[in-house]
Amino acid sequence: MTLEGLRPLALLGGLNAADLWPTINLCLVSWLLFVFAPRWKHTPTVSLIAPLFHAALYSLSATSMMFFGDDANASEIDFGSLEGIVTLFKDPNGVFVGWVHYVVYDALVGRWITMDSVERGAGTALHALVIVPVLFLALMFGPSGWLLYMAVVRPFLLPVAKAKSS
Repeated sequence: MTLEGLRPLALLGGLNAADLWPTINLCLVSWLLFVFAPRWKHTPTVSLIAPLFHAALYSLSATSMMFFGDDANASEIDFGSLEGIVTLFKDPNGVFVGWVHYVVYDALVGRWITMDSVERGAGTALHALVIVPVLFLALMFGPSGWLLYMAVVRPFLLPVAKAKSS
């Protein structure tokens, strides 16, 4: 399948969204750490590698689209209206930039849920039975997973000071 309107991204060596799409899978490293190694001493650091990479990819891709594309004109991108966002997402590079944005924030939310639950003393059983399903929701449905954690799970975990002293 060939995507109509697929153009090179100038700041990424002329690669386009289809060329860069496989890099999205790097985020799975972070999610695997959240699920299988939440207490590993290197999880807080290693789980930031993919979001940092994707944040740079996002920045370069968005800047390429806005300032260096064939029809680039940052002043014409209307982020204040639904019509403007729909127009942006008709462009394959726009969809890619939007998806990378989601990937970064979902991973950072998943990381926060993981680190917060560990810091508040969530044990292995609680992690497997409650936190992992919440992480799945955060991965697949972003805000819904975070909301479930904040509204339903977090109130039942120990405050940070008590978790550290016990």
